[in-house]
Amino acid sequence: MIDAWRDAEAAPAPDKTARVRRYSPYEVTRVNLIVNGDSYTGIARASYEAAGRLAYSLLLWPRPDRSPSGWYWYDPARMRRRIYLDAGIRP
Repeated sequence: MIDAWRDAEAAPAPDKTARVRRYSPYEVTRVNLIVNGDSYTGIARASYEAAGRLAYSLLLWPRPDRSPSGWYWYDPARMRRRIYLDAGIRP
C-alpha cells in the first residue's frame, strides 16, 4: 500500500542559478497535499527543477495567512495535481 498520507517534503528555495518558472493568473496549478498532518490545497506560484525533481512554491488553503506556505517537492504518490490553462483543462 502506498503511504499517500505522509507529509509533503519541504524543498529549499531556489538558488540564484535555478531557472524559476512563475505562473500567471491564467495558469492555475492546484496541488492537494498533507503538511504537518493537515490537508491543504496549494496553488502554485512558481516552480523549478533540481536533480530531476520538481519543486513548487505553494500558497496553501484554507487559511493562507496561517498555513505553512512555501516550497515543496512534488511527489505524485503523495499529492494530487490538477493543471488548468485558460478555459481548457489539461490532464
